Amino acid sequence: GHTIGIGDTFADPATYSDIQGTIRKAKQDVIEVIEKAHNDELEPTPGNTLRQTFENQVNRILNDARDKTGASAQRSLSEYNNFKAMVVAGSKGSKINISQVIACVGQQNV
Repeated sequence: GHTIGIGDTFADPATYSDIQGTIRKAKQDVIEVIEKAHNDELEPTPGNTLRQTFENQVNRILNDARDKTGASAQRSLSEYNNFKAMVVAGSKGSKINISQVIACVGQQNV
């Protein structure tokens, strides 16, 4: 079996810098959507209310950020990383779990 240690959950400094930049950009994009909604500049998408359009746009931005940061985190892990080895082998966990532990959890939808 595999044992995961705290060292398996760290990425290199360049990756963390990339992750922080992606999160910063996503925050700014969400702020822009919020400002559009407050200024009555947000147009509803076909078949959706204004509230649904807002929620969909924010979710898309945050999910994209989660996917990008997760991809950065996964690329930074070596093939000898126990966390990555378990996911790749299919024994436990998923790529999303790697993203959540190393990069960011992302928007939780209920």
